[in-house]
Amino acid sequence: MASKFTNPEAVESIMEKIKSRDIKYVRLIIIDLNGMPRAMLVPEYEIPVALKDGIGFDGSSMGLVNIENSDLTAHPDPSTFLIPMWETPGLAIMFCYISNPDGTAFQGDSRGLLKKTLEELEKSNMGYNTGPELEYFYITQNNGNIYPFGSGGYFFIPPNDPTENIKLETMMCLEAAGFQLEKIHHEVAQGQQEINFRYNEALRTADNAVLYKLVVKTIAQKHGVNATFMPKPFWGVNGSGCHVHQSISDLKTGKNLFGDKNSKTGLSKMAYYFIAGILAHSKAMSMIVAPTVNSYKRLVPHYEAPVYITWGLGNRSALVRVPLYPGDKTKISRIEYRHPDPSCNPYLAATVMLKAGLNGIKKKMDPSNPEEENIYHKLEGVDILPENLEQAINSFEEDKVISEAVGEYISKRLINLKRTEFDSYMKFVGTDWVTSRSRITSWEIEKYLTTC
Repeated sequence: MASKFTNPEAVESIMEKIKSRDIKYVRLIIIDLNGMPRAMLVPEYEIPVALKDGIGFDGSSMGLVNIENSDLTAHPDPSTFLIPMWETPGLAIMFCYISNPDGTAFQGDSRGLLKKTLEELEKSNMGYNTGPELEYFYITQNNGNIYPFGSGGYFFIPPNDPTENIKLETMMCLEAAGFQLEKIHHEVAQGQQEINFRYNEALRTADNAVLYKLVVKTIAQKHGVNATFMPKPFWGVNGSGCHVHQSISDLKTGKNLFGDKNSKTGLSKMAYYFIAGILAHSKAMSMIVAPTVNSYKRLVPHYEAPVYITWGLGNRSALVRVPLYPGDKTKISRIEYRHPDPSCNPYLAATVMLKAGLNGIKKKMDPSNPEEENIYHKLEGVDILPENLEQAINSFEEDKVISEAVGEYISKRLINLKRTEFDSYMKFVGTDWVTSRSRITSWEIEKYLTTC
């Protein structure tokens, strides 16, 4: 049965690109609930069929559906056609949407969910722009142990940072894929890096986040090391965050609706309401934006990771930060949500952040006054994020705005998946969470080092 995701009109243009660049195979990327890209290779002569009808696959083996109803269909999105510099010559890639066998949208498709959410926003002539900062570590492994690669610190350069050649090749691959890079540097911890790319419409940004991680890992392996986006691979040093800059724009005029030239802070009322919505729903969003057991070993005080539910102007100890960078405030005003980490599903994260902010706008929520001090030195009366994954699951279940944002199907599957994950960890450590929190276990390394 035909689906709204089929693209027969794109066959001619895509096949033209394939033939002109001598493409032999296309990697069709499917996103699982954890945000991990899965894929199948399709010969170029099967692409017309894929665009017209889709390609069937076993969704149960990805945990998307149960085995008794395992058939799903992948539909290539022609707008994402890319010939990646980091892949084998003769190969292209496309992201996919997922449908049920009858052609209806599959409710467990996180990429499709974000597209649907953005289309709802577009009815109000508004667009949602996001810009994530995904930190990661270069590591080496020896006898089952992992070590940071290099001895550098924040903004260190060669020879103290021996990773520059790896990063340069990574950057060239990203730019060849259409990324606009902004700032590249060594982060605070040994072996920790950050390559910032320019913000974009939220769906494009989520796709870029997936590609970014693929490129970073692929090029690292080429150079004989590994890259990990695990939130906290080493105890006692900064973990890796995925701070998400975000704003809403007017689709007709292109105006940044978070900016106001007459405001002392440069922020509009809409921006204040959006901040309040983010703060109000941050506990419930935690299961989505910080989705692993290991995430809550990053979310501890004094390592530039947020714990307390506050906001501030330029304050990096706050959960929501308003950057105070140079430029026209009517254009550059935005908020930075410092809660997410790079293990999150970027499609689900964007969906819940947008819905939380929109609820703040709808209800004209008050974010209260910005916090001016280092919040780690002022703890009284300040609400905190969940301390572990179990608490995050409970908060998610209690918040209808956030659970409804991802829908009943994804909510139920994620809750079951995450409860099993937390219970498995607790069984492994054989003690309480507080006792186990101050170390990184082999269970975490095995589960998250390569999959995050």
